[in-house]
Amino acid sequence: MKKRKKGMLTDIAIIALLLAGIVSGFILIKEIRKIWIEVDEYDNIQEQYITDSYEPAHETTDETITETQREHTPPARVGLPLLEVDFEALLNANSDTVGWVYLPNTLVSYPVVQTADNAKYLTTSFDGSTSRAGTPFVDRHNNMQILDANTIIYGHNMGIGRDDMFSSLLGYKDYAYFTENRYIQFDTVYQRLGWWEVFAVVEYNTKTARFPFLQINFNNEETFADWLESIKEHSTYFTDVELYTNPRILTLSTCDRSKHGRDGRVLILAVNIKQIAYG
Repeated sequence: MKKRKKGMLTDIAIIALLLAGIVSGFILIKEIRKIWIEVDEYDNIQEQYITDSYEPAHETTDETITETQREHTPPARVGLPLLEVDFEALLNANSDTVGWVYLPNTLVSYPVVQTADNAKYLTTSFDGSTSRAGTPFVDRHNNMQILDANTIIYGHNMGIGRDDMFSSLLGYKDYAYFTENRYIQFDTVYQRLGWWEVFAVVEYNTKTARFPFLQINFNNEETFADWLESIKEHSTYFTDVELYTNPRILTLSTCDRSKHGRDGRVLILAVNIKQIAYG
């Protein structure tokens, strides 16, 4: 009798575990589906607010340029069109809108917002609803009307196997990817800035790293040169670019737990091509 009772208890335990697994699996599937729906919102935003694309007529593809020249050639000359964004409509949809960020050959094509609270858009979608995908946002200390020397945009890494939101930034850890995806379009509601050229990739540990990537302005050229040298020392990849005085830097930041756990970040740094002295 005792053996039968013990067997019954074992059967009940197994059934309970199976039910728990089914419930957990159902909850997991439901959460994944919810995240996909949240991300899909941005497909609708892209269709609604990106009205056109164009390539400046005075900068056309030139098949005669060498590969060396091509590496530091304004992107319109190698066939990359700029997006046209309806910022007026975006502001009507969300008054926190400050810009749009676009990386060709990736899913990164999103509105960018800013508030006094950096935490808000970590869990808030562009339409204001709660969202694990959040919305790419500019650091609260940045001045978007005149632009600081370094503008910082944060976005989520959605996890293994995902390439939406800022997940694809992890691709820059591969050198071939870095060399093949050198341009970012970032415009603000205040001005057309066009293309930015990626010049550095940094795998960053927020607990141990010693360089101030959050620094947004510099007192003089020497201070900026020291900051740039610090970036170079900490970078996975770095390409020297000849910069004009008072350059504009764009820093994209996302989480990466593969190397430094919860404290890991990947930083992609780019300079506005209007501040590059092309030969």
